[in-house]
Amino acid sequence: MSEEHVLHVSIVTPARIAFEGTALAVTVPGSKSPFQVLYNHAPIISSLDIGTLKLVFPNHDVALYAVKEGFVEVLKNNVNIVVQEILSAAEIDSEEMGQEVEKARQHWNASHGRGARDNALRDLHWAEARYRVASLHQTATARL
Repeated sequence: MSEEHVLHVSIVTPARIAFEGTALAVTVPGSKSPFQVLYNHAPIISSLDIGTLKLVFPNHDVALYAVKEGFVEVLKNNVNIVVQEILSAAEIDSEEMGQEVEKARQHWNASHGRGARDNALRDLHWAEARYRVASLHQTATARL
């Protein structure tokens, strides 16, 4: 794939620039549904939910991240992503996250009141996203 058929990707959080570089494809957790951005994608601005962000690099390596809410802007092969928090798969221990998911699920089940349940559900989704990313990374690394 030629160099001009790549996306220029920027991922930032309130605390840092998490990634600046090129990719062949970017998959994001859109609020209505996850979607993939490829070269010459139509312009779009979309909100993002808690979920998995996937980058496919020009050398076909893949990077997985767990992200909290934010938004993505795609314009002229530039993909700008702003999220509240981002963790790479390498930063997450899947065994530990499995325990975190269970704790978050118990907390959600024990929560009372709409606000408390909404917050507990958001925490559960964040734990599940981190677990999913760590598990996918672990599976992919085991194949190598």
